[in-house]
Amino acid sequence: MVVMTDRLRIERYNNKDIIFVDYRGLKEKEMIELVMRHQKLTEETRLPFLADFHETFATPGYMLHAKEFVKATRPLINKGALLGIDIVKAWILKGILLTYGVNYKSFPSKEDAIEFLTE
Repeated sequence: MVVMTDRLRIERYNNKDIIFVDYRGLKEKEMIELVMRHQKLTEETRLPFLADFHETFATPGYMLHAKEFVKATRPLINKGALLGIDIVKAWILKGILLTYGVNYKSFPSKEDAIEFLTE
């Protein structure tokens, strides 16, 4: 079992469990460690996720691990919601959507993201 922390936890909204991943302010090494833990937790629980990317950068090293996450979890989960997506991250997200056909969307607020994940 993956040990959950304040940055990786399961939260319940509208009687549905969601993995919450808090990348806010992390640097590349910590982001890579977190995405790897997130992948393990997703493989164990098969839950949709909400990830907060405020104050982060999509570095090439992180993106290699993020692509692995997408490939490994695509058959396991049907939705992902993202916060803190700026213009650069939006282009990267668009590439992921086109390449892998996943149902990930960015939202301006946590409340909007939760609505999408629990509808």
